[in-house]
Amino acid sequence: MAINYCFVVRLASIYGRTKRKLVYATAQRRQTVTTRDIARHLASHQSPFSEGTIIGLLQDAQRCIFEHLMAGDRVNLDDLGAFYTNLSSRGAATAEEFDESLIKRVNLRWKPSTRMSKAIQTVALNRVPNRAEQRRAKKKMSELANKEVEASKAKAAGGDAPEQP
Repeated sequence: MAINYCFVVRLASIYGRTKRKLVYATAQRRQTVTTRDIARHLASHQSPFSEGTIIGLLQDAQRCIFEHLMAGDRVNLDDLGAFYTNLSSRGAATAEEFDESLIKRVNLRWKPSTRMSKAIQTVALNRVPNRAEQRRAKKKMSELANKEVEASKAKAAGGDAPEQP
């Protein structure tokens, strides 16, 4: 397995001064995996449980995790890591002056386990074209295929087919 990445150009501020364009690497996701996809994958690993049973278990687990997080608990999922909440707020001079309206939002956080952190740092990386480059290549391939189809049609009709590059 490998993580695909490509290059993107972004404006960067160097030490708070002039902005200039720099090239950065960005991960390219292959797909979004749903609960059903995870259940199907788990069921394919010689599991004694059906895909439907696994979906039910995963949905129940999600609901339990959600309930614990809403109660302010930290949820540790062993090798995956821990989910927890924290708060973003503005400060007050004293505790007496602090009002709940100073709390801007509740944030959901995830801290990967040590095993997960180590594993993700050793994953292979695979450079791929960025999305715009992929679209251009796909368009070019489609145009070439269309030319070949037209040439085949012309040849089948008995006409002279134009030379292919």
